[in-house]
This record gives sequence, C-alpha cells and structure tokens, in this order.
Amino acid sequence: MSALLCSHPLNRTMDSEPIPSFPREAFRRQDETPDAQFYHFPRFVTHIDEGAIAAVTQLYRDYLPAGGVLLDLMSSWVSHLPAEIAYSRVVGLGMNEQELRANPRLADYVVQDLNQNPQLPFESAAFDGTMICVSIDYLTKPVEVLR
Repeated sequence: MSALLCSHPLNRTMDSEPIPSFPREAFRRQDETPDAQFYHFPRFVTHIDEGAIAAVTQLYRDYLPAGGVLLDLMSSWVSHLPAEIAYSRVVGLGMNEQELRANPRLADYVVQDLNQNPQLPFESAAFDGTMICVSIDYLTKPVEVLR
C-alpha cells in the first residue's frame, strides 16, 4: 500500500554498496505507455480510501520528525501529512505541475519522471524524512530511486 523511508545514519553508507541485480522483467508494467502521457493532465483524485488515508497519516505522525525537512516522492495535490504537525519544509517530487502546485503542504516542488531519470536532484542528507504513498509500485527502477 505505501512505503515510508526515514533518514538513518546507516543509509548514508549505502552509496558504496552494489545495487542488486534483478531481471529486466521484474519491474515490467502491464501498461508500458510512457508515464508523461498519463500525467500530462492533472488528476485531482485520491487513490486510497478514507481508512487507508487515516492509516498513512498515522504512520507519518509516528515516524516523520515534527519540524523536519521532508521529501514527498511521487507527490501529488495531497500529501496525507497530519494537519496538526508543522514541518520546517516539505518538498514534493511528482509528475504533474498543476497537482504539485495545488498541494498546500509543499514549500517547493520538482517535476520529474523517476522512471526516465531515477536520480534525485537533491544533495545527500538534505532531508530528515522521505515518504512515498501508494506509488512505489509504478517505479520501473525502484532500487535506484530508493538508493
């Protein structure tokens, strides 16, 4: 359903470790149409129901540091962050600029197709926490992105 990555000192040593090899078919999708075509028009929808949103919000409440700088990967018009918690800065990375611009929690955003370019455009250790909600299964290079 969702993935949450929290910054941890051990993660900083992963750059030197080899990326595991997976067969090319491991990350094939049923629809291999370029993502840019699908995300050309904004889709102001939630992809999960109220119960799932509440669970994701609680997960964020429990694990993301209040006052921290956060990265919302594969972001959209909503981030599901707890309304009562203030964060220093939230940066979104997603595919549709209109959706990102409409997200009230984002201070900044980057439009990028992680399937075309899995390298994040941020310095190492720039964030106190990172989250991906209901979109990790769309990545064709998830290992590279998560590294």
